[in-house]
Amino acid sequence: MEKIAIIGLSCLFPDANNPEQFWQNISQGKDSTSSVTVDEMGVNPTIFYDSVKGQPEKFYFRKGGFIRDFKFNPSEYNLPEKLLEGLDNSFKWSLYAAKQAIIDSGYQDNSNILSKCGVILGALSLPTKFSNQLVSPIYQQTMNGAIAELLQDQDFHLAGLPTTAKPALHNANICGFPAALIAQAFSLSSTHFCIDAACSSSFYAIKMASHYLNSGKADLMLAGAISCTDPLFLRMLFSGIQGYPDNGISSPLDRKSRGLVTAEGIGMVVLKRYSDAVRDGDRILATVCGNGLSNDGKGKHLLSPNSKGQTLAFKRAYTEAQLSPQTIDYMECHATGTLLGDTTELNSIKTFFGQHQAAPLMGSAKANVGHLLVAAGMVSLTKAILSMSHDTIPPTINVTEPLEDENNVISPEKIVTTPTPWPNNSVKKYAALSAFGFGGTNSHLIIEQTKNEG
Repeated sequence: MEKIAIIGLSCLFPDANNPEQFWQNISQGKDSTSSVTVDEMGVNPTIFYDSVKGQPEKFYFRKGGFIRDFKFNPSEYNLPEKLLEGLDNSFKWSLYAAKQAIIDSGYQDNSNILSKCGVILGALSLPTKFSNQLVSPIYQQTMNGAIAELLQDQDFHLAGLPTTAKPALHNANICGFPAALIAQAFSLSSTHFCIDAACSSSFYAIKMASHYLNSGKADLMLAGAISCTDPLFLRMLFSGIQGYPDNGISSPLDRKSRGLVTAEGIGMVVLKRYSDAVRDGDRILATVCGNGLSNDGKGKHLLSPNSKGQTLAFKRAYTEAQLSPQTIDYMECHATGTLLGDTTELNSIKTFFGQHQAAPLMGSAKANVGHLLVAAGMVSLTKAILSMSHDTIPPTINVTEPLEDENNVISPEKIVTTPTPWPNNSVKKYAALSAFGFGGTNSHLIIEQTKNEG
């Protein structure tokens, strides 16, 4: 399989509308998480907040990573402005990120190549703000009578959701429509769809996009993932599965961390066959040389990660790349901050990398922006590419009691907690990125960057 060149990059992450702002934030060790507001939730968060974990119809954690002060200009897209006004942020962010990635690739004015460009977008199959507003009246109509009868109160009515705009019916198509909208806006090919592979969606999207390129079905591909779930629903969900830290501490790769911080955002890349990118003189940001996917199979529980599945993803990635794990200079871990998740990942790294006498530097940007769920891999990829380009690895923040293992595959010295020069001064740099999702959906991506390429 031919390697795949990354020739365009864009992002919309908490506190960052582009990769340059994101780099400035993480290189300074900035924490871009904060408490959810009335504007984000649509109602006063204190109504549903209870600091005691396990209370019904309550969430116990208010912190998150949010997109704020984002301005969407509908006139920039070849679509009816009336349509765009009725769409929520999942669509607007998708259009914005796609446009910025295409501009970064240098192909924004090349209609011929864009007509042969597809789109694969990871999208979470959970309600958005506007999809909730569409479904809420149906839910109320169904439930009002039943609850009134149960309470023997014929005057009972469920409270309606506050609305600031009339949502278009397209908002009901949470997963499929964002990719189709991108294709329509930029006159791309008929290859466009969304996938949900949980927290591995970013690298699954890149894997599928790479297939379209290597099979000749496309000459250019947009790939990425978006996290834009209704904040109230998301908080109720993760409070229900007790994924948030009840002690308020979320510090990936730290012993004291007891949960994750959910976040929203989007990242996208433009991909091209490596030989074509070299032929056309494209600026090559990095090259995908291995992408290992796996599933845990039968395990203890749907939400319990399995080290065997993770190490299988490692093995497949290095087999595809025809590389030894010893070549990896830096690894961006999945490291969400949950005790079970981080410990399982540590065991997987210890097992696989230990077998190969490899001990790369490692870190996690989830301490900076939170866990973007399906889009988490795009944060890792953006950080890795920018770190290579700047010859510096930003610090993983808030680590005071770093995880470690007895074989020193993972040790305090290997977890990057201060700005660190890239450890390899040779022509090629290598980074590895992990993303492990609910249900045991695993991925491990290997990228390389060649000095002065493109």
